[in-house]
Amino acid sequence: MTTRFTAWVLLSLLLLCTVPLSGPEEPLNEPQEVMTTEGRQLTDVNCSGMTFEDLFSYDRADFDVQIDGAWSGAAITATAYAADARASAVRTDLDGLFDGIPGGNDSWLSTDEREAVRSVGPDCIADMDTRMAFHEGDAVRDRTDAPNVVKFIENGIALDERNLVPEDHPQNRKCATFGTTNNCREVPVSATEATEIDLLIDEGESNNAGFDAIENPADEAFSLSIVTTNMTRAGMVLTFPPVPGLVLGGWAVLDDGVSNTEVPAPVMNRTENGNLVVELELDYPESSYPMERELFLDFTTEDLTINDPPEWMSNAPDNGTRIAMPPNAETVDLSASEVALWVTDRHGWHLECEESNGWNITHDIGEAPTLHRGLTREGEVLCSAVDGYGKVSEDSRMWYGAVPFEMNASLDDNQHVVVDITPEGSTGYTLAANLVQDERSTAKISMPVTGPTMFDHTTQGLRPGGLVWEYRLTGGGWLAADARINLGIELPNTPPSLTLTRGLDGSNGTVNALGTSIIVAGEVYDPEGETLSLSWRLCGASSSDIRLEGMVWEADVRTIACEQQGVEEYTITVTAEDASGGSSSLTFTVDIAAEETTEPEPSDASDEKARGVPGPGVGMGILCLLGAALSRRSGGPHPPAP
Repeated sequence: MTTRFTAWVLLSLLLLCTVPLSGPEEPLNEPQEVMTTEGRQLTDVNCSGMTFEDLFSYDRADFDVQIDGAWSGAAITATAYAADARASAVRTDLDGLFDGIPGGNDSWLSTDEREAVRSVGPDCIADMDTRMAFHEGDAVRDRTDAPNVVKFIENGIALDERNLVPEDHPQNRKCATFGTTNNCREVPVSATEATEIDLLIDEGESNNAGFDAIENPADEAFSLSIVTTNMTRAGMVLTFPPVPGLVLGGWAVLDDGVSNTEVPAPVMNRTENGNLVVELELDYPESSYPMERELFLDFTTEDLTINDPPEWMSNAPDNGTRIAMPPNAETVDLSASEVALWVTDRHGWHLECEESNGWNITHDIGEAPTLHRGLTREGEVLCSAVDGYGKVSEDSRMWYGAVPFEMNASLDDNQHVVVDITPEGSTGYTLAANLVQDERSTAKISMPVTGPTMFDHTTQGLRPGGLVWEYRLTGGGWLAADARINLGIELPNTPPSLTLTRGLDGSNGTVNALGTSIIVAGEVYDPEGETLSLSWRLCGASSSDIRLEGMVWEADVRTIACEQQGVEEYTITVTAEDASGGSSSLTFTVDIAAEETTEPEPSDASDEKARGVPGPGVGMGILCLLGAALSRRSGGPHPPAP
């Protein structure tokens, strides 16, 4: 027992003698990737009973539901957009979802949590309520009446996001929680930068929701109910398989069981393949929560012997209108939402056009029409509107497909992008243009085009890399058009500016109290405002544990590698690298001799008495000597432990 006790004492003393008693804390090594804990695991996430809106607070969402041909499943996709306060709410909710996981529920949302959302998201979504159900019979108004519930299928679900952990947030930092991965970054959940959450179909799958098959949709009336409570500012498109004569016969919205007739009516269209498309615009008043709002859609088949032809509406382009083709494109899609207002027909409609010199418009019901470039600068396109059962509009429209201008772009000595426009044919239109780079853009420049025109764009606020020129064309007898053109121009990268702060005595650094590291500091700035990473190197050792607050950096450069090599002159290199790979380094020498001080004169007994009890450093030195003595005495043979 004595031997065991002595061993534990020696071990304890050695640990105490080698661990610093004060001074900055230094990690022994980089944190390892830890995806589980002894407590809650990632797989513990449970979203039972929740809805998409419970997990993601949004300013606007768009849902697309496509029923499969067997009437037994659906592909449900959604995109939810959040900005300002709602973006902060999304980050707060997701951070709370991972309570118990490293970095979870700590008021900071990290890239680890983002990856966890993508990983466990399908499992979470699969627990959720789609809030949709089919019911047999006509004009069902009770959701408890034999509901054929639509349920999510985990294997078909994928989840993605955009800008959930914004890289350019001023408080973006390395994760501070133990157990997070080496390259983990985090931002406060209070961040209000816009974000987007996407519900998708997993690769290789066709459906992510299922229900009991509807066997006779052509013969038996049925209703689809949707609980739209808390679905604020959302759009929904429902697409059904081809069934001859299938129509939306009626609909109703009930607020806590009471009919609401002020809600916008659904819009019904039909594709050229016979698919019925129902578009809904949902707007739930937030102040009305928790009022329950239920939407009922009634489907039946109709007599097709009576069918009126499609009719042109006032929004349709007049005869002779020019439709712009971007100078670098062979095809361009027109705005589907704008084209939807050109014609009206209760069975859906599409354009059928005659080409001229290769210029043509092709169109599928419910899709965006596509203008195809011809062999000449412009060409006539004659179009009629045709409904889902082949009925043709009584008159046609004649338009021109045309290239409005040619262009050339260059980067001048002031890092401005200059775009020169040369009109082709008809002029008199106006261009409003700007530069775009990911989430960043420059101010718009709006100019009438009556001849050669130059756009001079500053690149201030943009980052190194490629640029896109975005423009909107209006007026002059042209259909309003938006386009983006990749300019093939790369903004060069300016490396960071790195400086060293010197002491009043001109020294480059200060040795810490224990003599184990040199404290150095300075300032760093990146002209493009990119995220920076800093590291130091000394005697072959290196580390990236440099503290960075705003433009000020500070590091504790450990000297043990120099001591082991017998190096007396400490030459330190600090490197700053931006997100685009541009780097700057500075190398300097710290004069350790200048930091050393003379031995203090011994004090008399009265001084010692005045100081009181010796400090922990003295007592620890005595314990270390005692430990060494015990170690030497224990070197000989010992009898076996009892």
